[in-house]
Amino acid sequence: MGNIPAVPRRRSVALIGANCGLALHPVDRKGAHVPGEPASCFASFWMADWSKWGTGTALLVATLQGWRSYGSNEFFAATLASELTRFFPEAARFPLSAISHTDDAFDVKLDLERGFTATGRRASLEISGVLDRRQFSAPDFQLGPASAVLSNVYLPCSTGRLSEFGVEWPGSPTVYPGPRGPSSSAYMAVAESWVI
Repeated sequence: MGNIPAVPRRRSVALIGANCGLALHPVDRKGAHVPGEPASCFASFWMADWSKWGTGTALLVATLQGWRSYGSNEFFAATLASELTRFFPEAARFPLSAISHTDDAFDVKLDLERGFTATGRRASLEISGVLDRRQFSAPDFQLGPASAVLSNVYLPCSTGRLSEFGVEWPGSPTVYPGPRGPSSSAYMAVAESWVI
C-alpha cells in the first residue's frame, strides 16, 4: 500500500457571541500610566448565543494570584478559560493552573455607541468610550498546539473599570495606535465566531 495523504481535519463552529475584555495597567496619583509596567489584571466577559460548551454569560478575571470566574455555570466558565481565554495575548502573563468560581448573575447592557456594562452581585465590568469599529479576522489564532479561525467586529475603548466584591481594581486601560486605527486593552468584540 502506498502512502495516503491525511485528510485535513474538518473544523466546526465552536462559539457564536461576543467578548468584552479589559486589561488594567498601573497609573500614578495623577492618573498617568506608569511606563513599562505590565497589566495588573485581565478581565474577559463572554456572552455566548451558542457554543459547543453551553450558552449564557461568564466573567473571567486573571491575576498573578490566580484565575477567578463568575456566572451561573461553572463548567461553562472554566471551559472558556481553558479552551480560549488563556491563549489571549492579554492573558499571557497570568498562567492558568486552576480557577475558582463564584456563582453570580449579571445585568448586561451592550451599546455599540456608548459601551458595555455587566453588573453582578459579586463582580462588575464596565467598558466605555468607543474609539473605533472595524472588522477583525485571525485565520490562524493559536490555541496552544491547535489553532482556530476567529472573526469579530472590534471596538477599542478608552476607559474601563473592574470590581470584585465591592473593591475596584486600580489602573486604567492602555490606548495605542495601530496600523488600522486605535487599539486598546479595553475592547468590545461583537458578532464574534470561533471555528476550531
